[in-house]
Amino acid sequence: MSNPCPSPIPEHWNLPASIRNRLGVEPGRQRVMDEDNHLLLILHAPPTPDDDELRRAILFWQDHEDEWESHPEEGGREALRNHLQRYADLAHRLDEQVEAAKTPRDFFEVMKQTNPLLRAARNQLIVLEEARSARPDSRFLIVMRDQAVAIDRAIELVAADAKSGMDFTMAENAEQQAQFAYEAGIEARRLNRLVAFFFPIATLVAVFGINKPEDILHMPSFWIVLAVGVLAGFLVLFVLSLRMKSKE
Repeated sequence: MSNPCPSPIPEHWNLPASIRNRLGVEPGRQRVMDEDNHLLLILHAPPTPDDDELRRAILFWQDHEDEWESHPEEGGREALRNHLQRYADLAHRLDEQVEAAKTPRDFFEVMKQTNPLLRAARNQLIVLEEARSARPDSRFLIVMRDQAVAIDRAIELVAADAKSGMDFTMAENAEQQAQFAYEAGIEARRLNRLVAFFFPIATLVAVFGINKPEDILHMPSFWIVLAVGVLAGFLVLFVLSLRMKSKE
């Protein structure tokens, strides 16, 4: 009697029932199954930021005669090589993006892709290590395991570089903002001193009124008012400077 529930394993694969019965409708997490001299690897395609955490599984089966099959991509051994190569190519592309990144947003976009990729590559390495342990004499699995180690290391370095780049860029931006704020504070102090210097003169002019320039120059009190205003301006400026220094 056939199983009414659909299975991710192709129907024509002559796998032991002990393996088929361990799988539900979905392949699930990355793992290895070793039953009756049959080896089934469940791996995930490289994740992307847009896949909503839904992983696409790829199955690789080694039968008791050391023949390999794969699904959904055919090719057996070659399909497994291509699968790992996709991880390696993606790691290389992300490394180039890190090198070209200039802003925190650029580094964040890399990290958004690198973090799920690193988790998938790390679990993939665990699966291939278990498969190599189950078949210690398989030269092919040893090579695939070693390639998975290199992929995991490459993605880990990209993730570390992206995080370091983001931290450095944010720290540099914060330093620039602090420098801009310091320079703005200096300009504000200069403006305040100019206002403090000319405020008494402006006040005296408002009090005594404004006449024509030729009339003002002939007024006996003009030069007295001007001198008093200048002295008052210097006095206010001096007091203001003392207060600023005391605050520092």
